[in-house]
Amino acid sequence: MLTGAVDPVSNTLPAVLEVQLEGDWKTYWRSSGEGGIAPAIKWDESRNLQHVDWAWSAPAEFSLLGLQTFGYKGNTTFPLLLTVDDISAPTQLRGKVTLSTCTTICVLTDYQINLDFTPNALQANTDAMLAYNKAISRVPQKVVAAEGAPPVMTLGWDAAKSQLEVRLNDTNWQQPSIIIDGEPDTTFKRVSLTKSETALEGQQLVAIFNGTSWLGEPEVLGKPLNVTVIDGERALEYSAKVEPKVITQENTSIFSIILLALIGGLILNVMPCVLPVLGMKLSSVVAAPHLQRNQIRQQFIASALGILVSFWLLAGFILILKLTGQAIGWGVQFQNPWFIGFMALVTTVFAFNMLGVFEINLPSNVQTKLATTGGNNNRGHFLQGMFATLLATPCSAPFLGTAVAFALGADVLSLLVIFTALAVGMSLPWLMVAAFPQVAGYFPKPGRWMNIVKVFFSAMLLLTSLWLISLLASFVNVIYLWSLGAAIALIFMFFMAKKYGAIAIVSSVGILLSAVIAFSTSNQWAKPLPTDLTWTPLDQALIDQQVAQGKTVFVDVTADWCITCKANKVGVILQEPVYSLLQQAHVLSMKGDWTTASQPITDYLQSHNRFGVPFNIVYGPNAPQGIALPEILSSQRVIDALKQASSMPKEATTEH
Repeated sequence: MLTGAVDPVSNTLPAVLEVQLEGDWKTYWRSSGEGGIAPAIKWDESRNLQHVDWAWSAPAEFSLLGLQTFGYKGNTTFPLLLTVDDISAPTQLRGKVTLSTCTTICVLTDYQINLDFTPNALQANTDAMLAYNKAISRVPQKVVAAEGAPPVMTLGWDAAKSQLEVRLNDTNWQQPSIIIDGEPDTTFKRVSLTKSETALEGQQLVAIFNGTSWLGEPEVLGKPLNVTVIDGERALEYSAKVEPKVITQENTSIFSIILLALIGGLILNVMPCVLPVLGMKLSSVVAAPHLQRNQIRQQFIASALGILVSFWLLAGFILILKLTGQAIGWGVQFQNPWFIGFMALVTTVFAFNMLGVFEINLPSNVQTKLATTGGNNNRGHFLQGMFATLLATPCSAPFLGTAVAFALGADVLSLLVIFTALAVGMSLPWLMVAAFPQVAGYFPKPGRWMNIVKVFFSAMLLLTSLWLISLLASFVNVIYLWSLGAAIALIFMFFMAKKYGAIAIVSSVGILLSAVIAFSTSNQWAKPLPTDLTWTPLDQALIDQQVAQGKTVFVDVTADWCITCKANKVGVILQEPVYSLLQQAHVLSMKGDWTTASQPITDYLQSHNRFGVPFNIVYGPNAPQGIALPEILSSQRVIDALKQASSMPKEATTEH
């Protein structure tokens, strides 16, 4: 569309090119990224036309099959500025628009433009001018340093690492998306984004990118590159030449991440998610004191292999999600009702099996063969290891979040290496017993007490099953879940009474009632707290608005299936003095519920380089970018963050 607003001084005429895209179809920015082709127009057959300036609105970022691209969806308007030779002469626009549009397939289409007009005879087109002004307002503004002032941005290339360092003196960004273009054969993927401060350079935003080229080694030294920074409605474009530089990242090295993964995996063994499975393993060893050392070694090695294989399967599952552009994160499988239902079924079967309700026996000829050859069927122990890993995923141990975040944002090899380190860390106790099977001799000898142990661990497994069933409340009518849980509990008590008598059923009823009461009153455990906090749904725009008004925002990204989230809430958030601080008038408590899949919450987590829950962060006038808290909260860390973000007086942290 032609606006009709001719400038007689510059002989220019604003115009707009409208592209209407339906559904998931998208087209591309001036630099399409790792796939796609940018739109282009050829004006070869035009008359009375010098040139056309095409302005590009700030694009969105898309990921499909592991490829990063930049472009637009829906109705898109491109602002054009036509420069003619003579505004009073007849003008012929003869253009061929080549447009690449993609979903899971891509189509390259040519469109013809045929317009005849005389520029100064055009009448003003209000709709076209409004569309042009809206489109031009979305074009990133170019930033140029004042004469004699230091550069606003520097670009440094480390050829040994094939990495580009971007340093911006502007740090007033909250969650910036950074796009680099200007070298068509080279693509850049961000590795890290930090804020640094030095005595000479002051505060700077520092981003590190990996550079790759399909022609071989990227050749960018001495070449100008454009850096577009987009943050909400704010978008700026910087330009600079690439200078040589040795990049020394403050980021944790891969070896440090592997060490964190080993420690995080080891700590998972003491998290409440894994305890029922460890109880099963302990019971199996104690119940069979006649086992030879070689048999004990085989059993624990089989369990360790189960842990290793299950971590590899998780890595493969996450890799598939990553390559297809889906949401990735630690524990995302608990957002799937079929997975939760399967885990509930398995825990129920294990609970009744440990209670002795039924046993799965091999055919007699197979048992005879195993007995005569001294073999041992370790498939059950292998499955125990896999089961322990799956139950561990709702838990977040210290160091685990850092390792998983690094793995999910890294390349395929790094992801596999880190998940292998997590598996080795978690299976370390099992491997220690396999290496020194004589420690099994220190376990107490079997006796009547074994019945109590079996009942205890079978009840724990049943409680785990009931907890898993409760997680289905987001997908299934609660009445059906209560009926199913009650039926399972009654059947369990029936077999308890049949096998162990009235005392056992009284004990089991007491345990189950205690569990139900505890579960239903979990929000009141932190007495004398009367009620839960008033939570506002997570909204980044509202966070920015509240911080601009001088308020402090405490964000809790959580999920019903996250055990660590529950522990943080009961042990810290609903306890004094944190509880009172979060109820103050200048503090807004905001919650992101990740129980079921939510793309906005996933995007929010990933914008902070987090891929799992819990995630807690505090915003305030003194910390508009946020102060991220560790996975496992402590009252002092929360208080310090609230104080730092809002400059609360010291008295506010002690008065309740």
